[in-house]
Amino acid sequence: MASIAAPENGNHAVKTAVIGAGDWGKNHIRKFHELGSLIAISETNEERAATFTAEYGVANLSFEDILEDDGIDAVVLASPATTHKELGLRAMEKGKHLFVEKPLALTEEDAAALTAKAAETGKILMVGHLLQYHPGFIGMRELVKSGELGKLRHIHARRYNIGKFRQEENVIWDLGPHDASMVLALTGTEPTSIRTEVSNYLLPTISDFATIHLTFPGNINAELSLSWLAPQKEHRLIVIGDKAMAVFDDTLEWDEKLRIHRHQTGMEYGKPPLLERDMEGEAIPMPFKEPLLNECATFLSSIAENSQPFSNGEEALKVIRLLTKADPALATETEGTATPAISRAS
Repeated sequence: MASIAAPENGNHAVKTAVIGAGDWGKNHIRKFHELGSLIAISETNEERAATFTAEYGVANLSFEDILEDDGIDAVVLASPATTHKELGLRAMEKGKHLFVEKPLALTEEDAAALTAKAAETGKILMVGHLLQYHPGFIGMRELVKSGELGKLRHIHARRYNIGKFRQEENVIWDLGPHDASMVLALTGTEPTSIRTEVSNYLLPTISDFATIHLTFPGNINAELSLSWLAPQKEHRLIVIGDKAMAVFDDTLEWDEKLRIHRHQTGMEYGKPPLLERDMEGEAIPMPFKEPLLNECATFLSSIAENSQPFSNGEEALKVIRLLTKADPALATETEGTATPAISRAS
C-alpha cells in the first residue's frame, strides 16, 4: 500500500496511527497530533471517526491498511485489552513500534509474548503506565534514589474514587496497574509475598474494594488500597524512610503535589525518636509537564533514539505478574483450581 500523505502539522519524523478513539484513544489522538506525529486513526464507529478525522485532518484507516502502510512507523493501541496481544504481535511483525494502553495484556503469558516479540523484532514496546511520566512521581523516585528519605520502610498507595463501575473487570485491574508500577519502581524488586483482601458489594463476582499487602526484600512493606466506592477522589502515594517521609498527592494543586516531611524513623540511643507533629511538610518544586504529553513524547523520542522507555515490556510484565498473584479471582494452577473466565478491558 502506498503511504498516505501526512497532515500539514505532521512534522515529527516518527509517524503514528492510533487504534481506537474511545475514552483513552481520544486523548492519545489529541496528544500525538499536538506533537506533530499523528498521521492516521482506526475507529470502527463511523460517527466518532468522522469527528476526529475532521478535527485533526487525518485519515481513518482499517487496521489492515495501517499495517501495510510503510509511512506509518508506530501504532498506539487504545483498543480493549482483549485485543492487545493479537494486534500488538501483528503490528510488531509488520515492523511497527508499539505503544499499548494499560494493561499490556490479560495474562502473564500474553504479556511475555509481546515482550519477546519486541526483543525479536528490535521494536520499541511501551506501556501506558502514565504516572511514571508525571513530574510528581519522577520527583518521588529521585528522593528515594538520592537517599534523601533514607532506607525505605513502608509505602502506602491509596486510589479511591466514586465509580465508573465496571462489569468486565474488578477494581484490582482497573485501578491497580498504576500503583503497582510505582511501588515496583521505588523498591527496584518484586515482592516476596502478596496478600489481598477484597469486598464485593455491587456484583457478587466483581471486587469493588481491594487492599493488597506486599512484602519486599529488606523488610520493606507496601499496601495498595483501591476502591470505586468512595465519596471523594483520592490519588495519594506515601513513602516512609528512616530519614524522612514524602507524599505525592495528585489531587492537589501543581505546586503542592509532592511534599517531604523530615521525620526521623530510626532509633536514637536505643529508643524510638519522639516525632514532632508536622502536618505541612515542605513542598518539592517540580517543572510543569503534562504527564500524558510527556508520556507520548517519551515514546517518540525512544523510537528516534532507539532507547528503552521506563515502562517497557519488561516493566509491564512485572506489573501483570504482581496483579495476577494479587487477584483472588484468578486461582493459579499451582493452587489446583480452575481459572475463571474474567475479561479485564482496558
